[in-house]
Amino acid sequence: MTAPRCLLVCFNRLFPANQGNSRRIMQLVRFYKSQGFDVDLLYHNEEGFDVGLSDALAREFARVTVLKSAAKKLIQPGHVCRIADWYDHQIDAVCRDMHKARGYTLVHANYIWYSPLFEQFGTDVLKVLDTHDMFGERREKYLAVGMKPQWFSTSYAEEDDAIRRVDVALAIQKEEAAAFALRGHRNILYLPYVEPLVREFVKYEGEERPLTFGYLGSGNDWNVLSMNDLLQQLDARPSSFAHPMIIAGGVTKHVRDFPSAIKLGFVQELHTFYDAIDIALNPMVGGTGLKIKTVEPLSFGRPVLTTRPGVEGVGHLWQMPIFEDNGEFADYLLERFTAANAGDTVHELLQLAKATRAALDEEYNLRLGRFVSWLQKRIGSAAAPLAA
Repeated sequence: MTAPRCLLVCFNRLFPANQGNSRRIMQLVRFYKSQGFDVDLLYHNEEGFDVGLSDALAREFARVTVLKSAAKKLIQPGHVCRIADWYDHQIDAVCRDMHKARGYTLVHANYIWYSPLFEQFGTDVLKVLDTHDMFGERREKYLAVGMKPQWFSTSYAEEDDAIRRVDVALAIQKEEAAAFALRGHRNILYLPYVEPLVREFVKYEGEERPLTFGYLGSGNDWNVLSMNDLLQQLDARPSSFAHPMIIAGGVTKHVRDFPSAIKLGFVQELHTFYDAIDIALNPMVGGTGLKIKTVEPLSFGRPVLTTRPGVEGVGHLWQMPIFEDNGEFADYLLERFTAANAGDTVHELLQLAKATRAALDEEYNLRLGRFVSWLQKRIGSAAAPLAA
């Protein structure tokens, strides 16, 4: 029997998957493959294309089509965006041609402004939209903390129209799934982001090095504001935080200087960063969507200290400390990691991190099982049972 085929559409550079949205997309690629699908990619090129990426995509996907983006991405006064201004109609003909040649069982697109492409497929094709975030009135979250709105923010009506185009819309947060449901949508499935566990929760036992903290993030405005806020709070305390703090990723060039900070810049491999630290930090002051940098360290056996905005989406499962603001965060770091009590604190956090990871895995398996059931009911025997 010929394997069912899935067409995945995204604008994201998937290799190296060094941003949260790319890693989320690859999570779904692995899922569809586990269900027996051949997965094709339509890369709506907005983040560059080169020989290295071409080779990586060819190894990952059955077929790859690259389309250079011509999306206008207009932003109206008041930072209001319309899907019609962000959608690239070149995609329509490409989708029709790919479907004619390959015959897709399922089409999966990322972000609501790609929803018009589903109109190129009939009712015999299953349509899945991964929302990644709630974009209705998203600008308000920026304005609430005095920041200039960034990227895409639209009206609830436009977001609702996008969701009505699909058979199922995936929400990355439990709270977002509930909010969509309150707006009348009955085609929402909650699927959290969890990466496979690659390191156990044990104390670092390599060559002797000091207790080391770390923050890995892109250079977006929320990350810059959040990390600078924590460093400012630490600077304002009478006692000093002397433990090394490795700051990596695009955020590096935008954070303030700090005596114990080690600025690494771009990190090629995630495991090299997490192998170099003992405890991850995520001092988020706000933002939207799931904070992937909160759950990612739990795949590498590292505890995570974060604020309440940092656990949005997974707060109901979180067992490690949660701080109301970065002032409380700074106080905890200075009080709990002295020479006298740091060892006990690390041991306690490792146990709490292990328990949190177990809760996340249980939740993920439950939600993934519901997605599998939904998929198999609509496709029947075309999708193989979930691989162990």
